[in-house]
Amino acid sequence: MKKTILVLTLSLVCTLLIGNPRTSFADRISNPIDNGKIENGRMLIPIRAVSEHFHSEVIWNQDKASITITRGERELLLRVNSRTAFINNNAISLDMPVRIDNNGTTYVPARLFAEAFGGTALWSQQERKTTITIGLEQVYIHTEPLKPWRMSQERINVLNKKINEATDLSSYSQIREYFKPYFTEKFINKIIRSKGIQNNAILTNTASISYDSTTSGRMHQSAYFDTNSIQMELINRYVFYTFVDNQWKVDDVNVGRQIIDP
Repeated sequence: MKKTILVLTLSLVCTLLIGNPRTSFADRISNPIDNGKIENGRMLIPIRAVSEHFHSEVIWNQDKASITITRGERELLLRVNSRTAFINNNAISLDMPVRIDNNGTTYVPARLFAEAFGGTALWSQQERKTTITIGLEQVYIHTEPLKPWRMSQERINVLNKKINEATDLSSYSQIREYFKPYFTEKFINKIIRSKGIQNNAILTNTASISYDSTTSGRMHQSAYFDTNSIQMELINRYVFYTFVDNQWKVDDVNVGRQIIDP
């Protein structure tokens, strides 16, 4: 009886946390926002864009020059040019006032928004971006427009599809020709030797890419899969890209698997 209860409890927890055994943490990562600002050592974020990425309700009150963001049971009330905000009607002081720029975009400190909804805001000096995490959801806010050399989302999706297809090469008669538009020659040679990407899994959602330079980037994907009634398998996939032949290609893929016991 106890074993049955344990299995049912674990199953319920997995459902609540994961929803679908093939759902990845990457599923919950939104596309980046590129108009954050740095002022007086504070990272400011466009409040409406970030709020909507977190599926929050945003209401603007023209008469009061205020904006209300509601997410779950929490409500954040902000007034333009004010150094006071209200979280569930509790007043808090701000280091700098809420303001509207010349384009009509309302900006607030990143940490204020994140902590108001029980999350965190982490600044990366190297990438000039802030990562806001609330629960299993993340949004990346860059302080400058994305560079034109960065990979388009369409290209990212295409390359990810080809990585999934390279799990088993037995159905391809012309492996080199088929993958040449998407993989580098080095990586094609690797998967031919190993007869496919080792330990690979079908991961359909992509994460944000970290760029080491204008010609190299990397992405980390992760997902949980059910292995049996009481165990799950954590899969981490690391993808490395390079810009070659005037386009982005996959240069390497490493996949790790780990059994998670309750």
